[in-house]
Amino acid sequence: MTKVCILIPKVLYDIGEMEFINGLNQNLITGFNDKKILKGELENMLNMKEKKRGIILAVLIVAIAVISFVGFNIVFKKDMNKSSNIITAEGQLLQPEQVIGNYFGYCNEKNVKGVNSTHTEWLRGPSLDENLKSIKLNSISEDTRESQKEGYMKYGRGTINGAKAENIKIYKVNYTVKYKKNGVGAEDSGTYEKWIILVRKDKNSSWLIDDIGL
Repeated sequence: MTKVCILIPKVLYDIGEMEFINGLNQNLITGFNDKKILKGELENMLNMKEKKRGIILAVLIVAIAVISFVGFNIVFKKDMNKSSNIITAEGQLLQPEQVIGNYFGYCNEKNVKGVNSTHTEWLRGPSLDENLKSIKLNSISEDTRESQKEGYMKYGRGTINGAKAENIKIYKVNYTVKYKKNGVGAEDSGTYEKWIILVRKDKNSSWLIDDIGL
């Protein structure tokens, strides 16, 4: 068998080598570019996540601020008006039941000015019972018996102020009171029932407490 030796020209060899090297370089460049693109995409994703975190954090901060503001207002209003029984109506006349509720609310607050605002002039005073710890109105019901009004007009303060039947309201109240010390006043800590008489000058005047008794 005759051996055949094929010689590859050096030029062809150089061309093939160059093509191989160029292809390798191109692959390296392409890979490098792909890595740069991938890195850029990752950075964009991270930036987006950071932006989302920033937005969420900002929303949380705003929500906390709003909740804190609302909570502060609620506490502030409670401090300004500790008793939920107290009712104010600018430009309007309070109903007798509202006046009684305010009276107990002001008593519980030890608010002398407030208590006096629910009383007729002769009941008003410069101070309250310093032994009082707390007082709460449990229930209130109107006593509509005409005999009660007649008793007030004939034998009570009605003989002094001349109040007419239509300007007199009488209520029975049930309340619970606590004192710092027992045995030093007209009553001790406990639950009691009393009658409260309110009067007004006319239908355009405010109802005021004129008497409190058994």
